[in-house]
Amino acid sequence: MRKLAIILAVLLPLPALADGGRRVQVISDPLTAKECSACHMAFQPEFLPARSWKKLMEPKELSNHFGDDATLPEAARARIEAYLMQNAAGVAPGKESGRVAASIGAGETPLRITETGRWQQKHRPGEVNPAAFKSPKVKSKANCVACHKGAAQGFYEDEEDERKGGFWRR
Repeated sequence: MRKLAIILAVLLPLPALADGGRRVQVISDPLTAKECSACHMAFQPEFLPARSWKKLMEPKELSNHFGDDATLPEAARARIEAYLMQNAAGVAPGKESGRVAASIGAGETPLRITETGRWQQKHRPGEVNPAAFKSPKVKSKANCVACHKGAAQGFYEDEEDERKGGFWRR
């Protein structure tokens, strides 16, 4: 039994090490994944604090969700809100969740991931060329998958992808 415990202790962390431990949680609630990806990539909840998700999921906010009507039946809205809040920055396990939460002031309620200190730090000039966001390939700061091909699967690092040395740098 002790050998089994040692083997499991050694092998279980391997998937996390395979991606450098830099993976964020993939959305595991099918309703959240379906509804949030109907118009854009379904962003992982750990990129905003619970108070932001609560605000974004208010019926009034959903009726004008960044210019679109994302109104949902109440039961679906409540379920998605609960899921987002239970997996928000500072609540979800993992380093990135804590880093995002630490980058947001206690009195701040960002409604866009791009408004968080963590996003701004990772996409600052010198790290990413500001002109990259105007590129026809990217179009918007919210289009994560344009540069982070594995974003929907929780991978945001770029060491292995084609962007290295490309137009998005400096």
